[in-house]
Amino acid sequence: MNDSIPNWWPNKSASRFLPVLEYKWHFQLIGAGKPCVLLIHGTGASTHSWAPLIHELSERYQILAIDLPGHGFSSVPRFGRSTLETITDGVAHLLNQLDIVPTHIVGHSAGAAIAVQLGARTHVKTPVTCINAAFGNFSGMAGIMFPYIAKLAAIAPFSSSFIAQMAQDTTRVGKLMDGTGSKLSTDQLRGYQFLFKRKQHVQGTLQLMADWNLDSFLSKLTLVQNPIQFVTGANDKTVPSSVSQEWAKRIASAEFIEFGGYGHLIHEETPEIIAPLITRGL
Repeated sequence: MNDSIPNWWPNKSASRFLPVLEYKWHFQLIGAGKPCVLLIHGTGASTHSWAPLIHELSERYQILAIDLPGHGFSSVPRFGRSTLETITDGVAHLLNQLDIVPTHIVGHSAGAAIAVQLGARTHVKTPVTCINAAFGNFSGMAGIMFPYIAKLAAIAPFSSSFIAQMAQDTTRVGKLMDGTGSKLSTDQLRGYQFLFKRKQHVQGTLQLMADWNLDSFLSKLTLVQNPIQFVTGANDKTVPSSVSQEWAKRIASAEFIEFGGYGHLIHEETPEIIAPLITRGL
């Protein structure tokens, strides 16, 4: 199965596969015998998006980066099993199987919700870093129609194939990533271009979008006692930094940190800025 990962894939030598309950996980585990940092990517990404940050952290810390279900090289779960609750349960079971207790959890975009939910389950109030956290639901008619359209796309037999075919034109993917407000290198774009050509990854992304609902999570978010740092790029065109800023005001244990000039993928653009924010809590 490791053969499905191209030779140029970041940190391929650290890739592992493990079936745990209903999920077949792909993850990268780097280092041992050191405090562990768990990295959880957002919708449409994979472990490759953490490569710059892993480079900054791996000399001093053990790193566990996972592909969410249906993303990257993790298998696509059954329809309806890509909810926040089921994925959080799945990650918890994976950690238990690996006998790993993270000392810091980092989540990007939608992955930040998983990070906070995991952290809240611990008895030691594990610190959490939320990078450009997608902690908001669509409002008005968009809140009704977007999940419905995503559900239709996820179950339609040809939708993922069609999108993957469109991604053969790499300029489309480049424009999509430009829309995040971030500037990525050619090598960084290569990972996304590869992913969106794969029907499985597109299907997994659509399925997560269809299953995702944060109503229950957001209703309890102010009760979280874990130390949380909301880190944003002021140029984020995907999730306004004001979302993180507002939640930081409402959560007693949270702080808000914003950097100008960077977009939604700030951890890929400038890992040297993000890494110290993580290590100060270890």
